[in-house]
Amino acid sequence: MTASANLTALIEGFFLEWMERDRKLSGNTVASYRDAFTLYFRWLRDKRGIEPLEVSMSDLTADSVNEFLNYLADERGCCPKTLNCRLSAFWSFAKYAARRAPQHLGQLSEISKIPNRKARRREIGYLTPDEVEWMTDCCEPGSETELLVAMLYNSGARISELVTVKVEDVRTSAKGNCHVHFFGKGRKDRTVPLWDATSQLLLSHIEQLSLKEDDYVFAGRNVDHLTRSGARSRLDCVAKKARAAHPELARKKITPHVFRHSTAMAMLAAGVDIATVAIWLGHEDINTTHKYVVSDMAVKEEALAKARRDWQLKPRKPYKASKDVLDFLNSL
Repeated sequence: MTASANLTALIEGFFLEWMERDRKLSGNTVASYRDAFTLYFRWLRDKRGIEPLEVSMSDLTADSVNEFLNYLADERGCCPKTLNCRLSAFWSFAKYAARRAPQHLGQLSEISKIPNRKARRREIGYLTPDEVEWMTDCCEPGSETELLVAMLYNSGARISELVTVKVEDVRTSAKGNCHVHFFGKGRKDRTVPLWDATSQLLLSHIEQLSLKEDDYVFAGRNVDHLTRSGARSRLDCVAKKARAAHPELARKKITPHVFRHSTAMAMLAAGVDIATVAIWLGHEDINTTHKYVVSDMAVKEEALAKARRDWQLKPRKPYKASKDVLDFLNSL
């Protein structure tokens, strides 16, 4: 087996065996890793003149991967978060390939040691309950867009989870409200209840369109279901109207994921414990949820109020230098 054929076989095994069969990773993760290697092979072709059919294991080194990441940053303008996402694909492949091709263990280990790019951690952007209501008010009553906004805020779901919900994922409880099952990131399942108003919007939507069990709740035009970009486009239209009516929204970034942040912040403000919020959002690690606590200004202000003291500044004696430096040091 040639070196290039060996690399091809490893990549095919990585995607078909390790990612899909063994790890059963989500389609979004597979697509992300696929894009990383596609960009890498195009970079080798365009910058180094190496055609994809000629690429061998010698072309996959830590130096090459680092140079590729620098290219993404400098010429394509990718942010550190995107670079780290691409890098994770190479880390995972190196881990897989090291077991299948131990003769290349040295160079694969070097790839695994490539550090993450440091990114500036920004405070989380979110909408207050009043601001969400402003968004809802700008939707046409009973429209699919109103349902989209209501379910995003009510469920706290990722947009990729919400647009793939089918009618069969919706169940009505004895109280009459709906429970929605989500197939989330990392192939984790969870079910969340909906408020009565959101439930009525959802049930009315299903009835009006005569949707069947295997139909998507949010249908697409030329695809099976509404896409993430399609959902973003609808929110952009509503946000434009809301900003015109409420200028204070001008500085707010409004995306589908911002509604997820808004749900978490609203729950914490209402006194819901962080563990419950983590379960609601489908976080595997509670430390992921902790970022919402850090961003809650009300929590910070409450902590400041508890720590407040009526400090009285006492007059300070004028500084007088010690004659002996040892006396000074001993006084510290």
